[in-house]
Formats: sequence, C-alpha cells, structure tokens
Amino acid sequence: MKHSPPKWADRFLTWYCCNDLLEEIQGDVYELYERTAKKSKRKADLIFIWNVLRFFRWRNIRKRKITYSNSLFNTNMLTNIFKVALRNFFKQPGHSFLNVFGLTISFLSAFLILLWVTHEFSFDRFHNQPQRIFKVLSHVDSNGSLETYDAAAAGMDVTTVPEIIHHAPIIEGIRWPNELCFKTKETNDCIYLNGIYSNAALFSILNIPIVRGEKVPIAREFTIAISEEMATRLFNTTEVVGTTLKLDAWVDVTITAVFKDVPSNSSLQFDFVMPLNVFQKLRGMANEQLAGNFVSTLVKTGFDTPVDALTEKLNTPAVLTERLITDKVSYSAFPLADWRLNSKFENGISVGGRIQYVTLFIIIAILVLAMAIINFINLSTARASNRSKEIGIRKTIGAMRAGLVFQFITESFVTVFFAFVLAAISAQLLLPSFNILVGETLSVHLFNGIVPLYLVAFLFIVALAAGLYPALVMSSFQPAKALKGALTTRVSGAMYLRKILLATQLSVSMGIIIFSSVLFQQLDFIIHKDLGYDRENMIRIEPTYKLLQQYEAFKNELLQNPEIKHVTASNGNPLSLDGHTTGVRWPGKPDDLRITFQTLGGYYDLPETFGLNLASGRLFDSRKDTLHNEVLVTEEAVRIMGMINPVGERITIGDVECVIIGVVKDFHTQSLRNEKLPVIVYQQNILNCSAIFVKYQPGLTQKAMETIQGKYKKMEPAYSMKYWFQDEAFDTIYKTEITASRMVVIFTAISLIIAVIGVVGLATYNVIRKEKEIGIKRVFGATVPNILVMLTKEFMIIILAASFLAIPFAWYTTIQWLSGFAYRINMPWWIYVATVAGMLAFIAALVSFQGFKAAVSNPVKTLRSE
Repeated sequence: MKHSPPKWADRFLTWYCCNDLLEEIQGDVYELYERTAKKSKRKADLIFIWNVLRFFRWRNIRKRKITYSNSLFNTNMLTNIFKVALRNFFKQPGHSFLNVFGLTISFLSAFLILLWVTHEFSFDRFHNQPQRIFKVLSHVDSNGSLETYDAAAAGMDVTTVPEIIHHAPIIEGIRWPNELCFKTKETNDCIYLNGIYSNAALFSILNIPIVRGEKVPIAREFTIAISEEMATRLFNTTEVVGTTLKLDAWVDVTITAVFKDVPSNSSLQFDFVMPLNVFQKLRGMANEQLAGNFVSTLVKTGFDTPVDALTEKLNTPAVLTERLITDKVSYSAFPLADWRLNSKFENGISVGGRIQYVTLFIIIAILVLAMAIINFINLSTARASNRSKEIGIRKTIGAMRAGLVFQFITESFVTVFFAFVLAAISAQLLLPSFNILVGETLSVHLFNGIVPLYLVAFLFIVALAAGLYPALVMSSFQPAKALKGALTTRVSGAMYLRKILLATQLSVSMGIIIFSSVLFQQLDFIIHKDLGYDRENMIRIEPTYKLLQQYEAFKNELLQNPEIKHVTASNGNPLSLDGHTTGVRWPGKPDDLRITFQTLGGYYDLPETFGLNLASGRLFDSRKDTLHNEVLVTEEAVRIMGMINPVGERITIGDVECVIIGVVKDFHTQSLRNEKLPVIVYQQNILNCSAIFVKYQPGLTQKAMETIQGKYKKMEPAYSMKYWFQDEAFDTIYKTEITASRMVVIFTAISLIIAVIGVVGLATYNVIRKEKEIGIKRVFGATVPNILVMLTKEFMIIILAASFLAIPFAWYTTIQWLSGFAYRINMPWWIYVATVAGMLAFIAALVSFQGFKAAVSNPVKTLRSE
C-alpha cells in the first residue's frame, strides 16, 4: 500500500526551502516517512511534519532574488531615476524655465491668496468657545422691509434668558471720545489711541488675557484697562497698574489692568477699555439716555445654543421694551465668528458680504494653479516626440511601463519641487508688500503644527496632477514605432488635447480680464459719481471738549485766512451717516407705517459748507432760537411723506415738533451699494458735535494745513490735532472694492503671463513640428505672410473657441457682482469685444514672432535631410 505525507507540510517545505537543498532534504524526509509508514501511518505523518518544521532554518530558507529591472523602490533604481530626472531638467533649460516660471508664479499666487483667505476665515475664532459668542442685531420694520443694525439697546435686560451667562454692551468707533489723547511720560507728547466703553463681562466673553492687575477689570467706576502696547508707548513699561491717567484734562481714571494686545484677526480692535460711566461723563449723558441708546452688543451662552432658539428668547416681552415693540423693532442673535464675512443683510437675512470676495479669490487661485498645470501638461506632451527614441530604447532593454511612468512622474516632481521652493521664498520676500496691498498683517508659518504635512501633500498632488497624463502618454509608445519615429497618431491625439487645454486656459484669462475691466469701470463710476454734496478739498478734525467750547473763536480765526472757505461742525459725516430714527410723524401718516429716516445734526452753516443743493425754501441762519425747531429735508423724504408744498409744514421727531424750512436735493449718506435714504438735517448744539469740517481753496492744501495746525495749536496747546481728509474717508468706505481691484489686477497679469508661457511653448513646438512643411511651402512659392497666416490660423480658432467659453462665464459673474450695488454701470458690451480682439491681436503677434525666423530661413537647410 502506497502512503503519502501530509500535502500541506510538503507544500510548505517546497515553498521555503532553497532550490540547492530541496532535493536532498526532501529525499531524506520521504525515505524516513516510507520506513515509518510501514509500521504506523499516524506516527509517520507526525515525524514528517516535525522534520519539515525542524529544517525551517535561516540557512535552508529560499533567498528571494530581486529583479532590479522591474522594481521601482530599491535604492539604486530610485537614485538612478532622480539622476535622470535632474539631467533632463538641466538638459532642456528653455523648457524647464517655462515650466518652473509658470508653476512658481501660480504657486506664489496660491500661497498669498491662501494666507489672506486663512486670515479672513480666522476672524474672531481665537476666542474660547467661539460658537457660544453672539452679536445682538436689531431689525427695524420699515414699511414692510426689515433694516438691520449692529446694535441693541444699551439697557436691554437679558436676565430672563437663562442661556446667556455674559452680556456686554459696547460703545466703539473712531470718533471722539473713542479716540483720546494720552500724554507720554518722558516727552509729554500726545498719542491718540482708540478705545471702547463696556462692562466687566467683556473680558469673560472675549479671549483677551489679563497680564497685569485685576482679573475682572473695569468693574469699578472711572477705571481703565490698557493694552501692553499702550502701556509701553506711554510709560515704557507694563508695570503701570494703579497709575492715574487724565482724559481731556478733566476726567481722571485709574489703570486697573494691562491686557495682551488684541490680535489683528479680531473684528473688535481697541487699545483701552473703560466702563460706560466714563463715556457718560465725557458726553454729559444721564443713565436713562444711555439705556435708550442703541450700541453694539455681545452675549455669551453657557452651552451650545441654536441661533434660532436664542433669537426667539431675545424677542420676548421681558427683553423687548414696550417702546421697541411699538416701533416694530426685533432682535436676532448672530454668531460673532461669522460677522467678518457675512455682515451684509437684506430684509433681515444675511446675504453675504466679504465672503463674496473671499470666494472670488479662492476661485482665482484655483484657476491660476490649473492654468499652470495645463501649461506643464501641454509643454510635456509637446516634447513627447523628442523623447520617443529614448523611450523606445528603454523598453527594448526591458523597462516596464510602470517604471517609465514612475520615471516621468519623478521628473515632474523635480520641476514642481523647484517651483515650490522658489514660490515659498518669493512669498516670504513679497509678504510685506502684499500686507500693504491688502491692509492686513499676515505672516508665513511654514513649519508650525501640521502645515508641513499639508505642504508636502499639496506638492505631491500637484506633481501627480501635472505629471500623470504626460507620463501615461509617453510610456504608452510602442518600441518599434518609437525607434522609427512613427508616432503620428499618438502625437496628433495628444495635439487635440493640447488645443482643448489651451482653449480652456485662454478662456480663464479672458474671463478674468473681463471681470477686472468691469470692476474698474464700476470703481471709476463710484469715484466720479455726484453724491449730492462736495467732498473735495475738505478736512475733518476730531475736536477735544475744550476746542468745542471755543469753537466760535477757532472758526473766526480760520475764516480770516483767504485759503479757508468754510468751517462747520457736525455730529456725523455725510459720507457715512450713523444717525437714524423711525419716530418721525407728519400730517396724514398712517399709524402702521414705519419709515427709517437718517438724521444729520450740525452747525447752521453745515448745508453751505457741504454744498447741499437747495430745491425750495431756505437754509439755516445763525439765530440761536431756531435750534432743533427748524429742519431741512431731502426730496426723498418729501416723496415718502407725500407733501406737495413741504416748506412750512410741521413734523414731529420723537417728542419735538419741527417746521420744514427748506428742501435739499437728495444726497448719498451711505455706500453706493445701498439706495438713497430720506434725510432730515437739523441744527445741533456745538458741545454735542463730534467733528469739525474745514473747506479750503483748491490747490492750497499745504497752506491750509499750516493755517489749521497753527490755529489748533493756539487753542489746544496740550494736544496734537487729529484729522482726516474727506477723500481718504471716501476711500475707506470702498476699501474692500479698492483692495479687491488691486488684487484682481495683479492676478489678471499673472494669469495672462501663464497663458503667454503656454502659447509661447506651443507656438515654438508648432514651428519645430512644421519646419519641413514650411520649407516645402517656401520652395513652391509661399511668401512670409502666407507662412505666418498658416502658423497663426489654428491659434486664432482656439481663441475664438475660448471666447465662447469665457464670455458667458464672465457675463454671469459680473452681473452677480454688480447686483450688489444699488447704483452701478450698465454692462459695457465693448469690453467683451475689446478683450477678444485684444487677445487675438496679442496672440497673433506672439505666434508670428515665434514663427518669423522659420518663415525667413533658407528652405534648403530645412529640407537637406530629405
């Protein structure tokens, strides 16, 4: 009877035992198995298994040979691949330069945009538990439409809302008394610093660490908490707790704490914080007046609370006063972390804001990066035929396709790596200039946290995206055809793809050019738009209380100088009015009608100083007995009130009855993003004014400034003058648009440069590819213009195809952007025509320049090999 050993043990022996010893060991264990099996099959099986396991030793194990030609990940092969990649990189300097330059500027653009975008998204997210911090917004029902304000009643009572554990009303701004003059210890110079007025809960809501003094600052009256920078500027030390500061020479406050400087990514910026009672003292305001004022308000909840649930609690009768309910005012909670990017409201609903520009530049960064990758793919596949013999030889001597793919991807990685390093260095060098451009303080932290991992991942993704298709194309060449140069079908197929990619690239460039052109047209429209008043040659001074007391003397001394035309005072700036009221009543007004009127208080000569255009009636005069009783209204206000002959009509504002003495033409009191609002202009007590406006003669800015500075110093020798030009204030209103326009110009230029690199690379390749065809045409009598037309024709077709992609996209994008402005340009059709025509002319000139040398060369030299 024939016995067989366990099959699994026999297979295991065959698998691990090296070939040189297998026959000998297998013979011995089989012989022993046969002898033992004659007596006991079971015993023979066990002995066989034991012998198989006993021989499982290092010296008997099969040594696996590595086939170096097929392995990609051994040291020698990797070293060789990188050597070849570097050799090819430096062997083709022109090709490498175009690829590296295009990728570098695209990476640089992406880096800078990423820094800016990250900064924008980081606003107010550094606080502890930012998801629990909310702004309280108020919504006023104005004739069926909700108008939203970043404010709530200073005296609002939230004790009935159990979710809220901290509540801080905040008075902020850039007007006196928010910016105050503080004297330095050594030089006694005046330094203006910006602050806010709040309560002790503020530091429990915001993550602003206290480094010196009381952990609950400003809990007592007439105290102040200051930043480390403010302490250093005033005293050259932060050990200042207990020091007394004098405000405007008549209010003393004691420093109770020093806090860390407020981060730049906080929407609330301040150098000092004082309790609300100091504000009341500086403004002469009673508790009842303060409680009725609407101020910026922050609350913090004790646990994660849905926004809708908190909003519902804020609109209960216990929180809303009877007066607010009567005036159709409601509250809503809005996450502080979302305020920076989503602070634009329409009918009480957030509809975006800066997020639109952030999204725009994210798209631009992606498009610019995609354009550079397209360039890389186009230029790499264009060189494929030049490397066909190299690929054929490699395949002939045994190179596998996977090895070739890895080789070409490694080459793309080397190019991308060089570009990446250059872009990182350039970003660091250009960051100060970029900070000036965007008006922020950005910084590069390449080695913080997990940033290096993201950068490495980004590097590999881009290298793979750029190198995979060229690698697959070139590695697919058949050796025989590659060595013969017979790659017509494969190369022509890649050529079609290159044309599609180039068309995509040019469409992106044209789209960005069209958008930037419309953006500049709109900005030009804004700058030259007649606002209804004159903002030119005007300066705004922030007065001290003492200067307001001596206003008449200050004004008279200024007007004695021929370079000064007008001087007035106001409680607001017509460029961006904050004052508003819904408490206006007039004869025949329906009880349920709620209209928001903007209010502007000032000295009697304010209309004349600002050049308001009188439509009917008269302006204010200098008689003191008309204070608060006579008002001017705009034409929009007259239209809303439905008055035919408004002059002489009486209206009631709050509890004050006034008479309309004149109607002025409408003027813009807000950004051109918003419709004109009805305005009521009234006379204001000088001590309640927050700004002095001086109008000077055109062309005499320097002389006027010397005069104003001299008179100010005479009246206020202890303080330096704080002032702004109205033109600068106007630019501040449109800071976002101006910054966006500058950035768009830069990235438009970059996209155009990348497109040019792509066209130059393909045009050069096209000329080389058609060298013999050009020679033959020249022999048969073709002229240089004929040759140039032949070379440029296919590029012209590509541009026209690209325009069919670019124009609809650009039209939709610009329409969406312009819809954010109540006053805007009509879409100029000529921009589309000019962009396409300009691109056609530019690319034609570029391709002709590349092809001119080939067109005028001697055809004999070209056809010599034929």
